[in-house]
Amino acid sequence: MKFSIEEFSRRYFNCLNEIVSVLPKSATIPTCFNDTSFVIACADIRGKTAIDIISRNNLREIQLNGKQISPVSESQPRFIIADKIDSIEQFIFTQDDKGSSISITMSDRNVVLDGLAFSNKEYNKKYWKDAKFYRNCSGSIPFTVTSSGSMLGLDLLWGAELSGKRQERLFEFIKIYGNVDIVPIIENDLRDEVFKDFGHAVPKLGNELDNWSFMDFLQRLEGPVDRNVLLLGSYKSEDDFDILKATLSKLGYNSFLLKDSLDLPIQTSLEKLFTAIICSSFVIVIDKEASGHIAELTTMLQYHFRPVIILREQSRPTTAFLEDRVLTDEFFKVAIIEHISPVNLLPYVKWARDIIDKKIKNLNKINYWRK
Repeated sequence: MKFSIEEFSRRYFNCLNEIVSVLPKSATIPTCFNDTSFVIACADIRGKTAIDIISRNNLREIQLNGKQISPVSESQPRFIIADKIDSIEQFIFTQDDKGSSISITMSDRNVVLDGLAFSNKEYNKKYWKDAKFYRNCSGSIPFTVTSSGSMLGLDLLWGAELSGKRQERLFEFIKIYGNVDIVPIIENDLRDEVFKDFGHAVPKLGNELDNWSFMDFLQRLEGPVDRNVLLLGSYKSEDDFDILKATLSKLGYNSFLLKDSLDLPIQTSLEKLFTAIICSSFVIVIDKEASGHIAELTTMLQYHFRPVIILREQSRPTTAFLEDRVLTDEFFKVAIIEHISPVNLLPYVKWARDIIDKKIKNLNKINYWRK
């Protein structure tokens, strides 16, 4: 199969995008992957091949052969392809009118250079104090790889003074093969190599995602859940909610309304209700006016996640349809309280705590590993 640098560069870039597309939205990844302005792909007459991925933040326009080149659109990068040129350095360093000096040679597969600055003496003397990179290797560009080697360059800064002017080039992500014969053509091989390259490009991704442990998350939830109380009812009862919140606070509880709970983009309204219930020790419903809490009561009657206190000023419910189930369910307790106070609420909170403690003991007996 005849090798095409354009086809290969597009497949390589698509493989990177595949990986990026499955990451959590909150994951921090280099902008060259999620906001790409250009993909430069070139191959020289000796078979050396390079793919350079650039972000909009780095370069929004490229001057090439006297023409100003822009990305295809705000969301679509421009592919710049050059085949059978004299040298990839000549093409990549278009601003270098003297030719880049080459002094580092590598022959291993998958060499990774990360966070280096390569610059000439004039640049070091006049501009180095403004450079933002970790280490300095003066007077060289690390682009020489043998026919059996390949290199991944990440955050490489090239700096030079040319014709009395400061010149710089930041390589966010560049993959270089010493010979086209070692370029992975088989789809699985390409995916494996791209995955390795991506892993080098985002070394903090795993830490960022894995620093958070589900076990630690649950352990940190144990305390808050024990003190949290979910409040449901008509939102016309704002004053009643405020009084109830203050009363529960005096009993040592933190209370919140379902509308105050965060709407996660992935979550349905039912899932939001379940999340709020599970993150609470018990639930209190102000049953004063008919509202969405009637549908929520139906759900809670089906799933006995937490004990539910139904708070009324009079014995008559807002709907009689659920009353037989409410009054016969051991996880539900109707409290007729005209004036909410810690003293009036105390016996019902004690009832909820008894339900919780009984549930904990029973679950500990059944689930032997909890010991």
